[in-house]
Amino acid sequence: MAYGIRRTASRGAFTLFALAGLALGACGDGTTDPSSATTVTIVSGDQQTTTAGAALAAPFVVSIEDQDGDPMSGVTVTWAITAGGGSLSATSSVSDVDGKAQATYTAGTDAGTGTVTAVVSGLAALTFTVTINAAQ
Repeated sequence: MAYGIRRTASRGAFTLFALAGLALGACGDGTTDPSSATTVTIVSGDQQTTTAGAALAAPFVVSIEDQDGDPMSGVTVTWAITAGGGSLSATSSVSDVDGKAQATYTAGTDAGTGTVTAVVSGLAALTFTVTINAAQ
């Protein structure tokens, strides 16, 4: 009988800890709810120069934050080339735990200006600009 009581108490403690964990998870900071994103900003990668057909030295990086200025993870950023041709490592990426998302750009074959937009649903698009020099 005593064994049964101990076992029940142990299960009860496990259940209590499991429920507490679920409650804490439900009280999260909202960083995984993409609809609460209020700000997307360029962190790095804008205004680079490269040679036609070459990859940029650094990726395009944006930061997504909520209304309190906290970084948001799990938010999808859609990337699109809007001028200059070329290719992207991905047409979308998801922000990490620091609220950062990135994509790598390889320039098109013609010299000129390349532009790439980063869009988070419900927010204004950001534009990255690249100077593309003729291949030597």
